[in-house]
Amino acid sequence: MSASGMAAPAANSANEAFYKRRWIALLILSLSLTLIVMDSTIVNIAFPSIRATFGASYADAEWVNSIYSLVFGAALITWGKLGDQYGRRNIFILGAIVFLLGSLGSGIASSISMMILFRAVQGMGGAMMSPSTLSIVSGTFKGRERGIAFGIWGATAGVAAALGPIIGGWLITYGGTADSWRLAFLINVPIGIVAIIGSFWAIRESRDESIKHRIDWIGIVLASLALGAVVFGAIEGQTYGWWEAKKVFTLGSITYPTVGADGVIPAGTMSFIPFVFLFGIIMFALFVIVELMQERRGGEPLFEFGLLRYPSFRYGLMTVAIVALGEFGAVLALSIFFQLAKGLNAFETGLTFLPFALAVIVAAPAAGVLSSRFGAKWVVTTGMVCEAISLFLIANLFGVDTPVWQLMLVFVLYGVGIGLAIAQLANIVLSDVPREKAGVASGANNTLRQLGAALGIAIIGAVMFGGFAQAAKPLISNSTAFKDFATRVEANPAISREAKVIGAQLANFEGTVKSSIEKGLDDNEGFDSSTDPLDAALANIPAAAKTVLKLTQGVDLDNPDTVALIRKDLAPDIQILQSDIQRALAIGFSKGAHDSVIVASVFVLLGAISSLALPQRKGSQPVEGAAMAH
Repeated sequence: MSASGMAAPAANSANEAFYKRRWIALLILSLSLTLIVMDSTIVNIAFPSIRATFGASYADAEWVNSIYSLVFGAALITWGKLGDQYGRRNIFILGAIVFLLGSLGSGIASSISMMILFRAVQGMGGAMMSPSTLSIVSGTFKGRERGIAFGIWGATAGVAAALGPIIGGWLITYGGTADSWRLAFLINVPIGIVAIIGSFWAIRESRDESIKHRIDWIGIVLASLALGAVVFGAIEGQTYGWWEAKKVFTLGSITYPTVGADGVIPAGTMSFIPFVFLFGIIMFALFVIVELMQERRGGEPLFEFGLLRYPSFRYGLMTVAIVALGEFGAVLALSIFFQLAKGLNAFETGLTFLPFALAVIVAAPAAGVLSSRFGAKWVVTTGMVCEAISLFLIANLFGVDTPVWQLMLVFVLYGVGIGLAIAQLANIVLSDVPREKAGVASGANNTLRQLGAALGIAIIGAVMFGGFAQAAKPLISNSTAFKDFATRVEANPAISREAKVIGAQLANFEGTVKSSIEKGLDDNEGFDSSTDPLDAALANIPAAAKTVLKLTQGVDLDNPDTVALIRKDLAPDIQILQSDIQRALAIGFSKGAHDSVIVASVFVLLGAISSLALPQRKGSQPVEGAAMAH
């Protein structure tokens, strides 16, 4: 028997072994996807703790989250294509190694700069793994099993997004140390090692055998610059100003804009963010031109625009981009509302998403069964309609006095919608794409989802903070909390004379504290109502005034014992004062959350309308993706 004759049975035997392990392969891929998604959401909850650990500025700590999204979004298409060329399992395993190195570095980082660096490494690892998980699932499962597999994959993504805040909140609230957030990154290491070892055993290697393995370096550079610029602009637009400069940008020796002698940015100064978007658009236009030229010459472009001839791919990508604008921004608005309007701690906030996670767990696999019977298109459309309705209901339930359980009930409908839509939409996007092109197609799907998420968070965040400031500023300006405070202190016979003197001083500094809060509202930061008004007052009393108080009133504010006595006497009234300020801010957050989630519901509804253009297959003609002939 010839060597080739012997090799064929051996190959068939190996393929059969991998086929038997396909559900284990799905478990490994889902577990890896969990790590990717969780680490993109857990930082939202851990943000204050990370900032406190490193004593970092607000802007520097914000980059811990932003850099992950920036690198992840910019590199997805590239690694999807390289997976097609050099083997999806190979790229997946290499990405898992890079992701683990980034996780380890993030967990042991000794400075905010090091943390940002390793989060970038994590983002690159995630970009390598993510399209591979989707393309491997697409190429491994056929027929009715395909819909179920995508359902499980989608459930994993939805549950991971909900588990991130829950696990992160639990670690931060009950971890026992200020640095317990590090465990959220370090736990990835043992899980990732298990996934890597299991991949060799359970995942069959696949690649596009028809290509010559030539890397499109020009396409990679142009795509990375275009995507990186758009994601950066979307993330940082609110910080630096969408049109007019709000904050100085510093990169090494480069700073923009130049501030005046008073340290303030001159009014009317143009922000650099519009130029970032313009640069991204130019790079994308060049990318399209270069890729089309290569495709016409029979070359090997990074992205084959010819894939858009498949209606499922074309309309699927459009729907993915639209619905992502609303889905991710809504979760951000809900997280902020629960912590800043309802006063929940990190863990309690995470727990509110539990009904959502449970609904996704049930609905996503069920969506696979339903898509086999009724067609994936109608399952996706139904899911998006459920999402839009639930978001509209949630928006109208927002209020300072609304019981949290009422919102949690509506979360069930939102989770059902996500579970029905997310996985089957990915199923449709890849359904007609040839198996050998699954990597670049899944990379495009994930890229548009990431871009939509970044833009959606930026738009919805701007709406939320705009509505918040608009509602909260009049409440702060008209508040009588400080005057009421001074009245209560003056009428209280149980407190010391020193406390009464400083209580009166607090009323004198009412304007200063209010101005500080209102400036924080305009800057979208600094509105922390937990700041002790007594500390604010003491900090604003000049040295000369302290001397006068000592000489005329006998109150020595340089004496720690005196300050401790004042603090003890005023503590109950300070707490009432803080509560008054907090309520004004909470009302503002409720208004901002309402406006932003209404916008999110509109985006999701537009996605539902867009999904009507998707091709439909009857239940007797299940989607078989790569198995279909072209």
